[in-house]
Amino acid sequence: MEMALDVPDLPLGMLTDIHLKRCEDVLLESVEKLKSEKETGDKADAMWSDFSQRWFTLMPSTRPYIFHDFNDIADHAAAAFETVRDITVASHLIGDMSGSTLDDPLFDRYKRLGCSISPLEKDADDYKMIENYLEKTYEPVKVGEVSYGVSIENVFAVELSACPSLDEIKKLPNKVLLWCGTRSSNLLRHLQKGFLPAVCALPVPGYMFGKAIVCSDAAAEAARYGFTAVDRPEGFLILAVASLGEQITELTSPPEDIKLLEEKKLGVKGLGRKKTDESEHFVWKDDIKVPSGKLIPSEHKDSSIDYNEYAVYKPKQVSIRFVVSVKFEEKDVEYDLADSEN
Repeated sequence: MEMALDVPDLPLGMLTDIHLKRCEDVLLESVEKLKSEKETGDKADAMWSDFSQRWFTLMPSTRPYIFHDFNDIADHAAAAFETVRDITVASHLIGDMSGSTLDDPLFDRYKRLGCSISPLEKDADDYKMIENYLEKTYEPVKVGEVSYGVSIENVFAVELSACPSLDEIKKLPNKVLLWCGTRSSNLLRHLQKGFLPAVCALPVPGYMFGKAIVCSDAAAEAARYGFTAVDRPEGFLILAVASLGEQITELTSPPEDIKLLEEKKLGVKGLGRKKTDESEHFVWKDDIKVPSGKLIPSEHKDSSIDYNEYAVYKPKQVSIRFVVSVKFEEKDVEYDLADSEN
């Protein structure tokens, strides 16, 4: 419903693999064509209109419109496709819960995840470490005139069968504990199958590193992907260990040749306009770097991204370790008690 894909006669929560593959092919082909075209004026408008019509034929919307730039594609085509793909995985996993089962239906679905989930006690060292990491690297998100802070509801330690274990990831070089954002609708898929690289390369934040898995050292960046609402302010953040490999490429803008990074599987660090204070960084679990620290201005004032971002191209370079349940709260809002009583 958030993405206007709730067409009553054409539910998109349980698509076939063939349909999803067709959506992906059209998206990839169209993006490459639009990126390489030099046309302007009416011819360019016609190309964008053609893609828009093809896309909303495959992904029917209650609010179809004409895409005008790559930000539109990122927000309303690529992100929508990835979310619908993940909802489909969740729909198949949950299935029909009215059928008979020897186990409790919820426990039966939990077993299908292939992922162990354990709540952390609030006095546990890892809980305190995560709480500190969140507090240091979060900045209030402003929506209109209202700013939103964040607080932790619960922290869950997870062990996915689809991801490298902590012992396996510790054997890899240049490991960093990083924040990753997720919609609630993507969460089941992440827990069952791990992270997937972005579906396409776009010259906009979030997709500028190509078909990569992108995380950040700033909880403020990950929180942008929570997509909560006033009536349901709860969301999730993920903490994962990412191995950046032996060679790390640093960038402040989209690279000229994204395919080279994808082919060489190089680790990439996007340098943001803000960074975490390096004097506060520390090491966790022997040699995993935690870039926790107060957010301060960096020397890269002309960077195209707000915060540092880290990209890897192999799912086996990332191990999801924690799911952090958070609540977004309005800050500095005063309500008229007389009106509320009325």
